[in-house]
Amino acid sequence: MTPRERVQLALSHQKPDRVPRYEIFLPGYVQQWKKDRCGKTSDDIYGDYNKIDIGTVLAMQEGPFVSRMRQEEGDGNTYLLYDSWGRVQKCSHSGTFYQVLETALSNKSDLDVVAFEEPWTNDRIDYYQQWEARSHDRFCPVSGVMGLFMSSYYLRGEFELLIDLHEDEEFCRHLAERVAKFLTQAGEKTLDVTNTWDTAIWVYDELGNNQTSMISPKTFERIYLEPYREMIGRWKERGVKNVILHCDGNCLPLVDLLIDAGFTGIQGNNPSAGMTIPQMKARYGNRLALIGGMCNIHVLTSGNRREIEHQVAEIMDVARDGGVVIGTHSIDSDIPVENYDYYYEIVNRMDEQA
Repeated sequence: MTPRERVQLALSHQKPDRVPRYEIFLPGYVQQWKKDRCGKTSDDIYGDYNKIDIGTVLAMQEGPFVSRMRQEEGDGNTYLLYDSWGRVQKCSHSGTFYQVLETALSNKSDLDVVAFEEPWTNDRIDYYQQWEARSHDRFCPVSGVMGLFMSSYYLRGEFELLIDLHEDEEFCRHLAERVAKFLTQAGEKTLDVTNTWDTAIWVYDELGNNQTSMISPKTFERIYLEPYREMIGRWKERGVKNVILHCDGNCLPLVDLLIDAGFTGIQGNNPSAGMTIPQMKARYGNRLALIGGMCNIHVLTSGNRREIEHQVAEIMDVARDGGVVIGTHSIDSDIPVENYDYYYEIVNRMDEQA
């Protein structure tokens, strides 16, 4: 069975030949892995961990102002990044975090006059088609676009949008509707270019923190539910099989509304944020496909072998008949190679025993 076939079966809640796997290795972990292997393997980390079925997401996360994108150097360590969402960010060459100095909609009245650009340039189409061609045979390709809440605060500012949600819901709904039209078209083109209509499209919307959702269910229902219904409904009319919410945090208060909006699955399901695969599977059954489940905050970073094996066993126990792709959010330098190798070995062993 190919990775594409295996993932398709699991996402449709049918039993595959084994439980599919999802993993994204970040550069810090790749460097550790190379050092650990002492040059005894190739530079292809997925050649070493060759049972991973989803190892890349062909995500088009650009916004409606691609012509504004540029970088200006600052005082040596800092620089200004003008991004495709109309933000001006002060960034550091030696750090990860940035400060947003300006947004596209610093004045709410600009929403009625600003023109959104088409994000799909010919160069970008060529790039994604080449990316898909490289991934086609090795992985089950899946694609991705941004979501309504994150796109809205990229355009307006995170703090500003949260205030607006309290004080000016009419503006927030109008913003969500404009964003939805943009993302509907961007998503359709993404699905076409990446050939992922029959697999899945990720929608990146960080709707939760470590404790609960960023917005209340009532606010989601009033502002984002209908635009999401229309956006996902359009994709489903054109034949998309799976629309997966990517959310790192706890979105449990919103899950019933997300299903109502048309989402067919959630990628994340992070135990450190209070969401586990067994819990979600018991509650939602075949109503949601679940991707993730392994804790990359505590268990894989500092857990012992018994803790790693216990968490794998809990997931595999509910995953074998379909509906689950096991994995983490991502693997970075804080996870020892020894721990990840043991996790990978345990999944192999449990696959063989099934």
